Amino acid sequence: MCATVLWAVNAAAFTPGLRRFTLERIGREPEIAGHRIASEMLRPTSVVFTLTLNMCDCGHAIGSGRSRPAPREATAESWLAWMRGLPQAAPHLTRIAALRAWNPDDHRAVTPIGEQRASIDRLQEATLRALPEGALLAVDYPRPG
Repeated sequence: MCATVLWAVNAAAFTPGLRRFTLERIGREPEIAGHRIASEMLRPTSVVFTLTLNMCDCGHAIGSGRSRPAPREATAESWLAWMRGLPQAAPHLTRIAALRAWNPDDHRAVTPIGEQRASIDRLQEATLRALPEGALLAVDYPRPG
């Protein structure tokens, strides 16, 4: 049993540019997960992936509260910089979602126990750290125009 952070983006945003940018910024290329996040905040066609650096995400900055990330884990500041830079790498990105799930291998569809929304320009480290176990954080990006 272990914690895993599931990420989701709209299918049009999951491009080679997003994968390359993620590898450069986080140190890990997205790995498509065999899960679906069952939430009205996400389209059924969203791509769900993981960015696990160690064997699990127990030491992950997202949902960690006040504790520091485990060795070799990305800091909350790194996650924020990555999320803020994503639109340049994935121009069709409209939303990214993170769900810290406990042992999600048990289910194909993971249903959040709660949901939060934030705009990328108001997203703060405290929001990432305070994400409750099993809750979905949806981060919206402004539409170009």
